[in-house]
Amino acid sequence: MIPGSKSRSGRKVRIRVLFAILVALAAGASFSAVLLLSRPTISALDPAFAEPGAVVAIKGSNFGATRGDSRVEVDGVQPTETSYIDWSPHRISVRFPETVDSGLVYVITSKGRSNPKLFMNKARLPVEPQAVASGGTGPWIGALSADRGSIGSLLAIRGSGFGARMEGSSVRFAWNPEDPPGAPGQRNSADTIAPVDPWVAYESWSDSEIRVHVPDGAVSGAVFVRTPQGDSNSLFFEIADQPGTKRLYDRRSYSFDYSVAISKVQASGVNELWLRVPRPASDTSQVVVRNLQEDPTPFVENDHGFALYRFRDLQNGQNLSIKLGWLVQTYAIETKIDPDRIKMPDAKDAYMLAYLVQDSLIPSADPALMKLAASIVKGETNPYKAAKSIYDWLVHSLRWHAGDDRRGALEALGAREAGSWNYGIIATALLRAAGVPALPVAGLLVDPSRATVHHTWVEFLVPGFGWVPMDPILGSGARPGGFLPAFDDTSKYFGNLDDRRIAFSRGFVELEPMAANGRRASPAQPVAYQTWFEEAAGALEAYSSFWSDIEVTGLY
Repeated sequence: MIPGSKSRSGRKVRIRVLFAILVALAAGASFSAVLLLSRPTISALDPAFAEPGAVVAIKGSNFGATRGDSRVEVDGVQPTETSYIDWSPHRISVRFPETVDSGLVYVITSKGRSNPKLFMNKARLPVEPQAVASGGTGPWIGALSADRGSIGSLLAIRGSGFGARMEGSSVRFAWNPEDPPGAPGQRNSADTIAPVDPWVAYESWSDSEIRVHVPDGAVSGAVFVRTPQGDSNSLFFEIADQPGTKRLYDRRSYSFDYSVAISKVQASGVNELWLRVPRPASDTSQVVVRNLQEDPTPFVENDHGFALYRFRDLQNGQNLSIKLGWLVQTYAIETKIDPDRIKMPDAKDAYMLAYLVQDSLIPSADPALMKLAASIVKGETNPYKAAKSIYDWLVHSLRWHAGDDRRGALEALGAREAGSWNYGIIATALLRAAGVPALPVAGLLVDPSRATVHHTWVEFLVPGFGWVPMDPILGSGARPGGFLPAFDDTSKYFGNLDDRRIAFSRGFVELEPMAANGRRASPAQPVAYQTWFEEAAGALEAYSSFWSDIEVTGLY
């Protein structure tokens, strides 16, 4: 025997065994991938809500050429053998059981269980008793102008008892974020959503009819009217024709305090001091906003997202303070949109136009800015594609810098550098100039240590889908206040957003002065986009104001 030959033979055997194992693992991985790709997928139910015993078409893929041992489940109930009318790889026709409740529909084959789709049984929808509908004082819905529609579509709700004015009332739509596991029956977030921009979303409100645009974040489910007199009955409304999906996940709760102090008052007679204090904004990803402390009670609780305080006849040397505490729940946002599926309306309606016009903050009609926007989008009319071009230009061509934005937004644009305040204004103006409805969002970034930094980002509107976020500041690689972004891939800041922020204003509302001769002022570093924060009138000659930093007291 040649010395060492046995060892070489042993190595050859081990190599063959290792190769066989790798081949088997690769085959297993390929098999798993094939299994995953061949799992059944439901794309739609037709109809999505129906009378008991109705025939429903389940549309999708990978159902199999024949039913065999495959089956459908509706709210955990299986139809009988004779209920199946047709079965093909892309379509199943089946009569749903008459006893089934509203619930999730699955297709189950040897390859696995499909994604779920919601089915609503008309017979199970709550119906207001006739006596209440005809003679009660509470709200009651008789009919909807449509039983399905896209985000942003106009819905007419007809009935009675809605009230002559919207004040204190709202239309509520189903809302379904991904909540982390909790105790049985526990749910910390709301399960309905109302329009977060009521002064734009509601076209009209009367005692017998409400005309409202379907809000961003709504999902298929019950719609009802909430008034101070109570909630109405519910009717089912299906969200349809969406060009993509929006996912709300990784809920995070923040509690925080802030205050305003007034001192060194100099007054010689009758006077007034008005303060507009920002409240946390209501948004699709920040629906739960709860007041924990409010001292004193404001003159107006919520005026376009701000608490309005009124102090009369201040005296020399008088000190005043406002103390506020809030709890908000925020979600990260993930959007997936197929731009080619976006259906543009024949004409821009009032809702879209509200986010396209120039105002005293957003200089979207400036000729030089419009020329720049046109050169960036190069004639692109698809709002998603145009917004992506503008985002790419911003992250590569507009440098973020720390510090105050003392110069105007157009001057900052000319210098190709801007602080956070102007960055949000410039991004919004470029989008609007390109024909993309958009608004700036102002608030705070919050890091895991609970430190905060003032920040702005932007949302743009996609017809039939809703609002899409983008944060070109973080996307550019900038680190405001040393903040470390949640996404390792900063390109994700187009279309997606982390949950490490608190929004204080969405858009800009031009607020009227409270007095003809009022003197208006704002803090050096405001946390919200608004016309003014302080207004003094009458014989109030001087005072000092201190707006505290926002202190995050809890992060859950």
